Amino acid sequence: MRYTLGQAEAFYWVAKLGSFRAAAAQLNLTQPTVSLRVRELERNLGAELLDRSLYRPVMTPAGVAIYADTERMLAIAEQIERRSRNNPSDERLFRIGAAESFAALILPDLLAALEARHPSWQINVEVDVSTRLETALHERTIDIAFLAQPRVRDGISIVPLWSVDSVWAIGKDCSFKGAIATPEVLVDVPIYTTAPPSGLFTNMMAWFGARAVKPSRVVTCDTIAIIARLASARGGAALVPQAMVSAFGGELGLRIPDADPPLLPLNICAMWWDDTGGIECAYMANLARQLGAALSGSKLGMPIETDA
Repeated sequence: MRYTLGQAEAFYWVAKLGSFRAAAAQLNLTQPTVSLRVRELERNLGAELLDRSLYRPVMTPAGVAIYADTERMLAIAEQIERRSRNNPSDERLFRIGAAESFAALILPDLLAALEARHPSWQINVEVDVSTRLETALHERTIDIAFLAQPRVRDGISIVPLWSVDSVWAIGKDCSFKGAIATPEVLVDVPIYTTAPPSGLFTNMMAWFGARAVKPSRVVTCDTIAIIARLASARGGAALVPQAMVSAFGGELGLRIPDADPPLLPLNICAMWWDDTGGIECAYMANLARQLGAALSGSKLGMPIETDA
């Protein structure tokens, strides 16, 4: 017997929300109905998909293996349903918010992939710092945000994509000439980074605080490329994502020393409201993860391990 779309949908929402009760509320079904559908799916596939022995159901290796495919299948099913409602053009507006590092490295390939697969989708893009993108998502002026260090909020999905290392980019005229950057040697150097409460600013202050010192001069700016240029022109040090260093170009003459103590990485995530276009946003997040995986190592940090 073949599995049904309803069975796949029940498994997807239990795995995503971590609860049969929450999945039942999402699908407007009773909890026993959701449980039965998942059992039927497991029987049809011949494999246990959820470990029910813990406080919350957790995907088994077999469940993890089919989760992404199930997500894509449900996104396609949603497209088919819209077409059946006399919407042959499948026109849909998606408002994407992207942090600068994501926009520089992933966004062009993401937009190209969406255009090839869904030529009728209309895409609006807003590039901004992560804190403002998070506010824009809360205010529903964008549909999905690709940003760093988002805060948890009820009703919003946050999916980790990868981590990005931060580095000190030292201007050629900076008074610091060593091979290892420490809080003690940079304390009197002009520091350029993004404005609080950004992840870069928070990590910068934590780095200095680890040695109980405070930078004497901090200049903030919302554009990472400008931060790097300021450090180069003004003889300072810029805290920037390592993934963006190659985008600055060699003409800036920036040096990248090792840092002691090590700098904390930034977690890049996708974020969207559960109640509107959730499956399509999850589809875009998974597509971005796949594109990022091709760049991991030399251009991006390591992918973040998740149960999904």
